[in-house]
Amino acid sequence: MPHPTGIKAVEEQIETTLHNLVRPKRSHAFWGFWAVVAIAFGLLWLKHADWLAQPNAYMFGESPDGFKNYMTTAWHVRHDSTYVHYGGMNYPYGEHVLFTDNQPIFSAGLQWWSRNMENLGNQTVGVMNMFEFLSLLLGAGILFLLLHRLHLPVWYAGLAALGILFLSPQYGRFDGHFGLSHTWIFPLLLLLLYRYEVRHSRRYQSLQIGILVWLAAQLHFYYFGLSALFLGLYTIFQLINEPSLRNFRVRMSHLVVMVVLPFMLLNIWIHWANYAADRPANPYGFTTYIGYWEGIFLPYEQFPLYQWLDRNIIKIRRVDGETQAYIGAIAFLFTLWAIRKRFRIFDPAWEEMAHHRLQKRYLYGIFTAALLLLLFSCGFPFAIKGMDWMVKYMGPLRQFRGLGRFTWSFYYVANVLAFYVLWHKSMYFKGFQGARFPWFRWVIVALPLLVLGYEAYTFQKIKKLTLKENLALREVYAKSPDHWLNKVDFKQFQALLPLPYYHVGSENIWLDYDFPHYTKVQTTALHTGVPDMGVNMSRTPIGEMVRSVQLVTAPGQIPEILNDLPNNQPIALMIEPSRWDDVQRRYRHLLAHATPVYDGPELKIYSLAMDSLRLAIRESTQKVAGEIAAKSMTGNGKWQSERPAGWMMSQTFDSLTGSPHIFQGKGAYMARMSDTTTIWNKHIPKGVYTISLWVYAKSDMGMTEEIKLIENDLGDGHEIHFQHEGLRFYLQQIVNGWALFELSFEVYGEQTKMNIFLQKKGVDVPFYLDEVLIKRQDNTLYRQSTGWVSRDNFWFQLFEN
Repeated sequence: MPHPTGIKAVEEQIETTLHNLVRPKRSHAFWGFWAVVAIAFGLLWLKHADWLAQPNAYMFGESPDGFKNYMTTAWHVRHDSTYVHYGGMNYPYGEHVLFTDNQPIFSAGLQWWSRNMENLGNQTVGVMNMFEFLSLLLGAGILFLLLHRLHLPVWYAGLAALGILFLSPQYGRFDGHFGLSHTWIFPLLLLLLYRYEVRHSRRYQSLQIGILVWLAAQLHFYYFGLSALFLGLYTIFQLINEPSLRNFRVRMSHLVVMVVLPFMLLNIWIHWANYAADRPANPYGFTTYIGYWEGIFLPYEQFPLYQWLDRNIIKIRRVDGETQAYIGAIAFLFTLWAIRKRFRIFDPAWEEMAHHRLQKRYLYGIFTAALLLLLFSCGFPFAIKGMDWMVKYMGPLRQFRGLGRFTWSFYYVANVLAFYVLWHKSMYFKGFQGARFPWFRWVIVALPLLVLGYEAYTFQKIKKLTLKENLALREVYAKSPDHWLNKVDFKQFQALLPLPYYHVGSENIWLDYDFPHYTKVQTTALHTGVPDMGVNMSRTPIGEMVRSVQLVTAPGQIPEILNDLPNNQPIALMIEPSRWDDVQRRYRHLLAHATPVYDGPELKIYSLAMDSLRLAIRESTQKVAGEIAAKSMTGNGKWQSERPAGWMMSQTFDSLTGSPHIFQGKGAYMARMSDTTTIWNKHIPKGVYTISLWVYAKSDMGMTEEIKLIENDLGDGHEIHFQHEGLRFYLQQIVNGWALFELSFEVYGEQTKMNIFLQKKGVDVPFYLDEVLIKRQDNTLYRQSTGWVSRDNFWFQLFEN
C-alpha cells in the first residue's frame, strides 16, 4: 500500500499536470505582454513627452530626497573609486552605498559602464530618469503576466494591469525616493511565488525568489523588509493550512533560500565593505510612520470623492504622506465583501476547474499574508497605547521605520484578487432570482474596470511632475562667469563645510538643512569633486555623527575629527548669505580666523585653515580662564560667580561610581530612557532660569532624551505651566563623547513646586547623565577642576603651554 506521503505527492503531480494542460498559451502571454507595454508607453508619452524627448535635460521635482538621489548617484559614478563606498558626504568618513539612496546595484552598473565602455558622468540624470520610466513599463508588463497566469483573458488582464499600475502608490515616489518607485518588484515577487506554488519541483523557483529579494534590496533596502515579512507570513499560512512534516521541511528550507540567504549575503557585503558596530538600532518613526485606514481605504485628498465626503459626511483625519496607499474603490469593496464572507471568497462551483484548485492555495496564501502585513504596517498591536513595550522585541525590524510603505503589498494583492474573483463571478453568473440577464455578466466585468480606470486617470491628473534644469550639468548650473564655480579654485580645499551645518540620518540627532543651501553645497561638491562634510543619509554610525557635530558646536576641546582628516588642507566654509547673522552667532570659532574667498548674493565662501581653527579654540579656552582670573569671585559650592548667584542647583553624581561612562568627577547617573529620571521636584523661586545637563552621546538614542517641566501650585496642586522639549534641539557642546543640552524656563508663581524630569516613552535603552546645573539666567557661574574650566556648565579643556 503506498505511503500517505507518496499518495499526496502523486495527487500534487496530477493537479499540476491538469493545470499545465489548460494554462494560457505562451504566444498569448508573449504578445499580450508587449501590447500592454506598448499601451503603457503611449500613455506615459502623452503625459511625459516634454522630458522623455530630452531625459538628460531635466531633474524631477522639488523633493529634497529626489535631489539627494540624483546627487549621490552622480557623485558615485563620477568620483568614487570603489563600487561600495560613497565619499560625497560625511567627510572624511563617507558611507556604504546602501545607506545613500543611490540604488547601489544600479549606480554600480553605471560606474562599471563609465570605466569600461563609455563615460556616463554627464549622463547620469538622464539614465536615472529613463530607468524610472522603464520600471513603469516593466511594472505594467509583469502585472499583466501575473493576471494572465491566473487564467484571466488577455484583454481583461491587460486593462486591469494598466489600471493597477497607474493607480499604484509607488507612482507617487516617481519624483522623490526613486528607489521606492519600482512598480515591477513586488508584482514579480507575486509572479515567481505563483510559479513556485504550481510547480511540482520548487527548488529553482525558490532560488529565483531569493535572487530577486537580494537584487531588490540593492535598489532600496525596504524591498527586503517587505519581501521578507510577506514571504514569512505566506509560509506560515501554508504550514498551518497543510501541517505535515514534509511540507514543513520543504517550505522552511526554501524560505532559507528566499530570505535568510539574501539577508546573510547583504550583511556580509555591508560589513566587509564598511563595518560599523554603532549604527543606530532604534531609529525614530517605527511607531509613528505607520499606515492608517484613511490613507488605505479612502481616496487621495485631491480626489473629488474625498472632498465631497470631507465636506458633507464627516471631517476626515489627515494622514502623513508615508501612510497614503489608496487601494482603489474596487479593492476596498472587495475587502469589505471578503470580511463579510469570513474570507470564503471562492465559490465551491469553481472547484471543477483544475487551475482554480491549484491557484486557490496560492491566492488564499497571498491574501492572508497581505492582510496580516497590512495590520502590522498599521502598527497592530505594538502601536496601541500600552502595547509599545513590544517594540523592543522587534529586533532588526525596527530599522524599517516607515512601516506605512509595507501597505503596498495589500494594494497589489487586493486588486489582483478582486479582478480574479470578479471575472470568475461573471463566468458563473446565473441571473437574479430566476430572472435571467445574460448581458449583466459584462457589467460585472466592465464596470470595475471603468471605476479603476477613472481612479487611475484622476490620480495621474493630480500627480504632476515638476521639472527643473539638470543641475548636474556644469554648463547649466554655472552659466554666469561670476558664478563661484568659475571664480574659486576649489582644488585648494579638502572638503566643503556647510553653514548652517546639517546632519540628517543618524536618528540620534537631526540638524535640518536649508534646501536651497543644501542644493548649492551638493552641486558644488559634484562639480568640483570636493566632498561635503554635511550629512543627509541613513543610519550614520553614532561615533562618526558625534565627531562631525562636535566640529560645529561650541568649542570645548580640539575636535576629534581633526585627527581623522587625511591632510592639513583648508576647508571651504559654504555660508548661506540669508543666514549670515545666525552663522556669525553660532559658529564664532569657525569664522574667527577664516579668510573670505568669495562673497556673492547666493553664497559666501571662507577658507578655514586647520591651524587657524586650533588657534581659535585655544583662544576661547584662554578667554574663560582669563575671566576667572580677572574677576573677584564669590563661592557657592564648587561654583563661583562675580556676584551672589541666588538660587541654584548643581548635581555632580560623584557618589555614583559604578557608571561605565563618566564626564567629570568620579561618577555619573545611569538609567533607562523610558523610566522617569527626576532632576528636581521642589520649590524654585519665581524667575527665569536655565537648565543644562550632560548626556553621554555615543550610546544609541543617547541624544534623543526628552525633558518635561511641570509647575504646580503648592496650595491646591493645580497645574500652572507645562513644558515638554526634545533635548536634541538644544544641543550646545560636545566634549569627550558627551553632549551638553541647555534650555531656558520660567517659574511663574511665588508659591509653586517645579517638577523637572527626563523621560522618553517607548525607548527602553540605557542613558548616562552627568553635571546638571540649574541657575538664574541673568547670572554667570564659573568652575575650575584639574585640566578644565567651566562657564555656565560649558566645559573647556586647558592646553599645556
